[in-house]
Amino acid sequence: MKKTHCFNGLTLLAVALLAGCAFSGGGRSIDDPTSSLVFGYMDMEEAPTSMDYVKLQQVAPRSEAGYWDMGTDDGIMYNQYVPPGSFKVAHFGGSSFLMGEHRYSFPTYGRNATAVTIEVPGIYFIGAYAYQEVDTGFFEADKFSIEPTENPSEKELLNTLLTMDWVEGTQWESRIKNRLAELQ
Repeated sequence: MKKTHCFNGLTLLAVALLAGCAFSGGGRSIDDPTSSLVFGYMDMEEAPTSMDYVKLQQVAPRSEAGYWDMGTDDGIMYNQYVPPGSFKVAHFGGSSFLMGEHRYSFPTYGRNATAVTIEVPGIYFIGAYAYQEVDTGFFEADKFSIEPTENPSEKELLNTLLTMDWVEGTQWESRIKNRLAELQ
Protein backbone atom coordinates (compact mmCIF):
# COMPACT_ATOMS: atom_id res chain seq x y z
CA MET A 1 0.00 0.00 0.00
CA LYS A 2 1.38 3.37 -0.87
CA LYS A 3 1.44 6.72 0.78
CA THR A 4 1.57 10.01 -1.11
CA HIS A 5 2.52 13.42 0.18
CA CYS A 6 0.84 16.65 -0.92
CA PHE A 7 1.97 19.95 0.51
CA ASN A 8 -0.42 22.10 -1.47
CA GLY A 9 -2.28 24.61 0.69
CA LEU A 10 -5.42 24.21 -1.42
CA THR A 11 -5.37 20.47 -0.72
CA LEU A 12 -5.20 21.14 3.01
CA LEU A 13 -8.11 23.56 2.73
CA ALA A 14 -10.17 21.03 0.78
CA VAL A 15 -9.48 18.32 3.35
CA ALA A 16 -10.45 20.66 6.16
CA LEU A 17 -13.71 21.48 4.39
CA LEU A 18 -14.44 17.80 3.76
CA ALA A 19 -13.73 16.96 7.38
CA GLY A 20 -16.03 19.77 8.49
CA CYS A 21 -18.82 18.48 6.28
CA ALA A 22 -18.24 15.01 7.73
CA PHE A 23 -19.58 12.79 4.99
CA SER A 24 -22.39 12.38 2.53
CA GLY A 25 -25.30 10.04 2.41
CA GLY A 26 -25.50 10.23 -1.37
CA GLY A 27 -29.00 11.69 -1.14
CA ARG A 28 -30.22 8.85 1.10
CA SER A 29 -32.28 9.49 4.25
CA ILE A 30 -30.71 8.59 7.59
CA ASP A 31 -33.85 6.54 8.30
CA ASP A 32 -33.84 4.67 4.97
CA PRO A 33 -34.46 1.03 6.02
CA THR A 34 -32.33 -0.21 3.09
CA SER A 35 -29.22 1.55 4.43
CA SER A 36 -26.49 -0.16 6.39
CA LEU A 37 -24.04 1.20 8.94
CA VAL A 38 -20.46 0.31 8.01
CA PHE A 39 -17.84 1.12 10.63
CA GLY A 40 -14.35 0.29 11.79
CA TYR A 41 -11.33 1.71 13.57
CA MET A 42 -7.81 2.76 12.56
CA ASP A 43 -5.14 3.35 15.20
CA MET A 44 -2.98 6.10 13.69
CA GLU A 45 -0.52 6.38 16.60
CA GLU A 46 2.43 5.26 14.43
CA ALA A 47 1.34 7.31 11.39
CA PRO A 48 2.87 10.66 10.48
CA THR A 49 -0.62 12.26 10.42
CA SER A 50 -4.08 11.93 11.85
CA MET A 51 -6.94 10.30 9.91
CA ASP A 52 -9.17 13.13 8.71
CA TYR A 53 -11.07 11.41 5.90
CA VAL A 54 -11.85 7.92 4.57
CA LYS A 55 -13.19 6.92 1.15
CA LEU A 56 -15.24 3.74 0.87
CA GLN A 57 -15.21 2.42 -2.71
CA GLN A 58 -18.35 0.80 -4.10
CA VAL A 59 -17.00 -2.17 -6.05
CA ALA A 60 -20.36 -3.70 -7.06
CA PRO A 61 -22.78 -2.86 -8.38
CA ARG A 62 -20.96 -0.12 -10.24
CA SER A 63 -22.36 3.34 -9.54
CA GLU A 64 -21.77 6.79 -10.94
CA ALA A 65 -20.46 8.08 -7.63
CA GLY A 66 -18.23 5.07 -6.96
CA TYR A 67 -17.11 6.33 -3.54
CA TRP A 68 -18.78 7.01 -0.21
CA ASP A 69 -17.29 9.38 2.36
CA MET A 70 -16.95 8.00 5.85
CA GLY A 71 -17.09 10.15 8.94
CA THR A 72 -14.08 10.02 11.23
CA ASP A 73 -13.88 10.60 14.95
CA ASP A 74 -10.79 9.73 17.00
CA GLY A 75 -9.92 6.70 14.86
CA ILE A 76 -13.49 5.55 14.25
CA MET A 77 -14.64 5.55 10.62
CA TYR A 78 -18.32 5.17 9.77
CA ASN A 79 -21.08 5.71 7.22
CA GLN A 80 -24.72 5.05 8.06
CA TYR A 81 -26.10 5.47 4.52
CA VAL A 82 -24.48 2.52 2.71
CA PRO A 83 -26.74 0.73 0.18
CA PRO A 84 -26.52 -2.99 -0.65
CA GLY A 85 -23.41 -3.95 -2.62
CA SER A 86 -19.71 -4.71 -2.23
CA PHE A 87 -17.38 -2.12 -0.71
CA LYS A 88 -13.82 -1.64 0.53
CA VAL A 89 -11.80 1.22 1.95
CA ALA A 90 -9.96 2.68 -1.04
CA HIS A 91 -7.91 5.31 0.76
CA PHE A 92 -7.76 7.55 3.79
CA GLY A 93 -5.77 10.59 4.66
CA GLY A 94 -4.90 13.33 7.02
CA SER A 95 -2.48 16.08 7.72
CA SER A 96 -0.13 17.38 10.35
CA PHE A 97 1.63 20.69 10.75
CA LEU A 98 5.12 19.31 10.11
CA MET A 99 4.28 16.51 7.67
CA GLY A 100 1.63 18.20 5.53
CA GLU A 101 -1.10 16.25 3.76
CA HIS A 102 -0.79 12.47 3.33
CA ARG A 103 -3.01 10.08 1.39
CA TYR A 104 -2.81 6.39 2.28
CA SER A 105 -4.00 4.30 -0.68
CA PHE A 106 -4.82 0.61 -0.88
CA PRO A 107 -4.19 -1.28 -4.12
CA THR A 108 -6.78 -0.40 -6.77
CA TYR A 109 -7.67 -3.98 -7.65
CA GLY A 110 -8.51 -6.93 -5.45
CA ARG A 111 -9.89 -7.19 -1.96
CA ASN A 112 -8.30 -5.78 1.14
CA ALA A 113 -8.95 -6.47 4.83
CA THR A 114 -11.72 -3.86 4.92
CA ALA A 115 -13.85 -5.46 2.17
CA VAL A 116 -17.52 -6.02 2.99
CA THR A 117 -20.48 -7.33 1.01
CA ILE A 118 -23.90 -6.06 2.07
CA GLU A 119 -26.79 -8.24 0.96
CA VAL A 120 -29.15 -7.49 3.85
CA PRO A 121 -29.36 -4.03 5.45
CA GLY A 122 -27.70 -4.04 8.86
CA ILE A 123 -24.64 -3.11 10.85
CA TYR A 124 -21.29 -4.16 9.44
CA PHE A 125 -18.02 -4.01 11.40
CA ILE A 126 -15.06 -3.95 9.01
CA GLY A 127 -12.51 -4.39 11.79
CA ALA A 128 -10.03 -2.56 13.96
CA TYR A 129 -6.55 -1.96 12.60
CA ALA A 130 -3.26 -0.32 13.48
CA TYR A 131 -1.30 1.70 10.93
CA GLN A 132 2.23 0.33 10.45
CA GLU A 133 5.03 2.02 8.52
CA VAL A 134 6.82 -0.36 6.10
CA ASP A 135 10.57 0.04 5.65
CA THR A 136 11.51 0.91 2.09
CA GLY A 137 14.69 1.79 0.30
CA PHE A 138 15.97 5.35 0.16
CA PHE A 139 14.67 5.97 -3.36
CA GLU A 140 11.42 4.03 -2.96
CA ALA A 141 8.02 5.56 -2.25
CA ASP A 142 6.81 5.35 1.34
CA LYS A 143 4.61 2.33 2.11
CA PHE A 144 2.36 1.25 4.95
CA SER A 145 0.32 -1.73 6.09
CA ILE A 146 -2.60 -2.16 8.42
CA GLU A 147 -2.46 -4.83 11.10
CA PRO A 148 -5.63 -6.22 12.71
CA THR A 149 -6.04 -5.41 16.40
CA GLU A 150 -8.46 -6.75 18.99
CA ASN A 151 -9.04 -3.37 20.61
CA PRO A 152 -11.28 -1.53 20.41
CA SER A 153 -13.86 -4.27 19.94
CA GLU A 154 -17.04 -4.05 17.88
CA LYS A 155 -18.99 -3.67 21.13
CA GLU A 156 -16.79 -0.79 22.36
CA LEU A 157 -17.09 1.03 19.04
CA LEU A 158 -20.88 0.57 18.93
CA ASN A 159 -21.12 2.05 22.44
CA THR A 160 -19.10 5.05 21.23
CA LEU A 161 -21.22 5.45 18.09
CA LEU A 162 -24.35 5.36 20.25
CA THR A 163 -23.17 8.56 22.01
CA MET A 164 -22.71 10.52 18.76
CA ASP A 165 -25.18 13.32 17.98
CA TRP A 166 -26.27 11.89 14.61
CA VAL A 167 -27.62 8.70 16.26
CA GLU A 168 -30.19 10.14 18.65
CA GLY A 169 -33.76 9.89 17.40
CA THR A 170 -32.86 7.96 14.22
CA GLN A 171 -33.33 4.31 13.28
CA TRP A 172 -29.68 3.79 14.22
CA GLU A 173 -30.34 4.34 17.91
CA SER A 174 -32.50 1.20 18.17
CA ARG A 175 -30.53 -0.78 15.58
CA ILE A 176 -27.25 -0.18 17.45
CA LYS A 177 -28.89 -1.11 20.78
CA ASN A 178 -30.23 -4.31 19.20
CA ARG A 179 -26.78 -5.20 17.88
CA LEU A 180 -25.26 -4.54 21.31
CA ALA A 181 -27.83 -6.90 22.86
CA GLU A 182 -26.80 -9.60 20.33
CA LEU A 183 -23.14 -9.15 21.36
CA GLN A 184 -23.89 -9.65 25.10
